[in-house]
Amino acid sequence: MMDSLERVPAHLRERHQGFWNREATAGPLLSVGRHGEFTDRAPIRLASGALVAEGQELRPEEIAPEHLAGGHAGCLAPGEFLHGTSPYDLCWTEVLAGCTLRWRSGQVWAEPCLDAPRALTLAPDDPWLARLLAITRLQVQAARGDYPVCQPLMRGPVDMAAAALGDEAFCLALVDQPERSRALLASCTEIFIAAARAWRGAAPLVAGGSCLYGIWAPGSSVRTQCDNAALLSPALYREFLLPCDERICASFDYPLMHTHSGFIRMAAPVLLEVRGLRAVQVSLDWPAGPGVAELLPVFRQLNDHLPLIITGALERAELDLLLAKLQPAGLCLQVNIHP
Repeated sequence: MMDSLERVPAHLRERHQGFWNREATAGPLLSVGRHGEFTDRAPIRLASGALVAEGQELRPEEIAPEHLAGGHAGCLAPGEFLHGTSPYDLCWTEVLAGCTLRWRSGQVWAEPCLDAPRALTLAPDDPWLARLLAITRLQVQAARGDYPVCQPLMRGPVDMAAAALGDEAFCLALVDQPERSRALLASCTEIFIAAARAWRGAAPLVAGGSCLYGIWAPGSSVRTQCDNAALLSPALYREFLLPCDERICASFDYPLMHTHSGFIRMAAPVLLEVRGLRAVQVSLDWPAGPGVAELLPVFRQLNDHLPLIITGALERAELDLLLAKLQPAGLCLQVNIHP
């Protein structure tokens, strides 16, 4: 496939590579906007032309790629980031693990599919994977190389396993059925890697690399996450999830872990142990999570060892605190100011 975005200027590629290398050549990568109210997404249009109904189960044959591939007016905009698009969030990794999808309250939700932990498999001709790749190819055609088509939201192995079993059953299984739980997590890891690689095969390169959070990386990048690890102790994370994270990190050049501010204080010491992890992204859980001042020590801990991306809503004084107290090398702030 022909490489795209060859027009990305060399200085921007150097700036982004400096982020990954934690080079103090300039200030942090920075984007500051205004915080707005969250609104539910409009119901998606199905292949029949009808809008999905509240509580309706989604099936692959009802998903029309052309209805979920458009609506982006992206371009290679000026500034420090690459503005692109990505496939609609259909809980891709969870549904590839066998979960049922249902539309509720303006979102797509995954429902459990297992009564007990066991290994799962992904068929090469899985119809949901075919839908993901079809949407991606349509977006690539629409982009025509003018902006990147980026990785869709793919939740990590722990989120997939918790979705397949249900949160409570998953936590109990780790204690009561540890070997079967390990098999489940290992298979979720392989499904994640297979899906990410298949998606990458359908999307073009971005000036010889790939793009996450608007940041170019000179190689294959991947975004994984561990949201449901908030249910676990650090000891359980190390025992069950660390091998999964390291397997994913070994499969891509620039792996990034998504986390949340409500969980990062527990997760940070373990994440720093993950071999091959190249960056950590933290979403600020405003207004429910801890404040930036409270999180500053753990942000500094991460900032001292790995590239760090902080996203979400904060106050102007909190942004000023981050800019004053964190080192600019390997730092990216994509934030919105709220009153």
